[in-house]
Amino acid sequence: MTVEFRPSELWEPDTRRDPHAFHARVRAAGRPVPQVDPAGHRLWVVARHADVLDGLRHPAIGHEVLRHQAPDVIPEHHRSEAARIAARQLIQLDPPDHTRLRGLVSTAFTARTIARLEPWIAGVADRLVARARGLGTFDGVADLVDPLPVNVIAQLVGIPEEDRARFREWSAIIVSAADHDAAATLAFAAYLDELAGRRRAVPEDDLLSELVALESQGDALDRDELVAMVQLLLIAGQETTVDVLVNGIRLLLTHPEQWQALLADPSLASAAVEETLRFRGPVEIVPPRFTFREVDIAGGTIPAFERVGLSLWGANRDPSVFSDPDVFDLHRPDVHRHLAFGHGTHFCLGASLGRLEARIMFERIARELPRLRLAVEPEELDGFRLHQGSLPLRIRPGAATSL
Repeated sequence: MTVEFRPSELWEPDTRRDPHAFHARVRAAGRPVPQVDPAGHRLWVVARHADVLDGLRHPAIGHEVLRHQAPDVIPEHHRSEAARIAARQLIQLDPPDHTRLRGLVSTAFTARTIARLEPWIAGVADRLVARARGLGTFDGVADLVDPLPVNVIAQLVGIPEEDRARFREWSAIIVSAADHDAAATLAFAAYLDELAGRRRAVPEDDLLSELVALESQGDALDRDELVAMVQLLLIAGQETTVDVLVNGIRLLLTHPEQWQALLADPSLASAAVEETLRFRGPVEIVPPRFTFREVDIAGGTIPAFERVGLSLWGANRDPSVFSDPDVFDLHRPDVHRHLAFGHGTHFCLGASLGRLEARIMFERIARELPRLRLAVEPEELDGFRLHQGSLPLRIRPGAATSL
C-alpha cells in the first residue's frame, strides 16, 4: 500500500500536535519523503533507524554543499558578519575544517574532564532543588531546570557570573531564528571580542583562555571561528540540556509507574536520562544536510544538492530496533541504541556533559522532591518545544519532603 503525504505535512498544526505519528508514516513509506518547509525549501525526510544511521555516516551527505556546487558562490569576505559566524559553526562544517576545529575543543569534553566537574554541578543542582522545595509551587523551567546548564557551560567556557543572564537572552534569541537573531549574534561577538582580549592579557582556568592561547602556537581559530565555537557551545550546552531535563520531568510525572520506580531507586536516574533521550530527545530532525551527488538511500533516490532531513525521532521509535517503542520505560534493555546525540563525525560534542547534568538533577529530584507533581492537567501542557515555555509544578503537601 502506498503511503501518501501532503506537500508540507510536517509543519501542519495537526502534525505538530503528534509529530511521532508523521515519522511513523515516513518509516512505513519505505522511501525518502519530500516535504516543503515554510521558506519554500524541499527537504527529503528519512526516518527508519538503519536509514538514519546510514545518512549520518554517508560520505556524500554533509553540510558544506557550496563546496560541491556551482562556482558562483558568494566569496567569504562578501558575506555579512553574522552569516560568516554562522557558517563557521561545527554543525555547518565537514572535514577537514570540522576535524580541525573539533580537535581544538574536544579535550574540554572528555569523560575525565567532565567527571571533574561533577562536584560543582551537584552543588548547583542541590541549591536549585532546595530553592524549589522552599517555593512549593514553581515553574520547572525558570526556577529549577534552566539555571543549571546555563551556569555549567558558562563556567566551563569562562563567562563571568555577572554576564550569564545576557548570554541566556542571546541564546534564546539566536536559537529561535527570530528576525533579530543577527543582532544578537553581533552583540555576542562584540562581547566575546572584549572578553577574549582580557583572557589574552590575564589567562584563567577556562576553555576560552585555552583557545586564545593557541594563537601563539600557530594552531589558532580565526576570529569568526572563535565566536562561532563559543556561541555554539553556549547555545547547544544550554538549549538541548534544558530540553532533556524538562521533558524528562514531564514524562516521569505523567507516567506514574516510572516515577515511582525512580523514587524507589534513584540510581535509575541514568536510565531516565537515556529513555528521555530516546522517547523525546532534544532534536527532532538533525540540522539539514545536503546530498553532494545523487544518493540512493532509504529505498529511494535523493537528487544531488538537495536537503536531507534525518529524523532522530523516527529512528528512536523504530519498532525493528526498540520493543514497544511508544512506551516510556526506564527498564528498557535496548535504550542504548538510540541516536539522540547523532552518530559519527557529528556525534554531539557535549553528550557526556549533558548526560551528567541530567543524571544529577534527576537523582536530586527523586531524593529531595518525591512529592513533586504537575500543577496543571497534562493536556494543558504544550508538549512540542516545551522548554521554550514553562512547566508548572507543585510539591504536594505532606509530612515528609524526602524519602
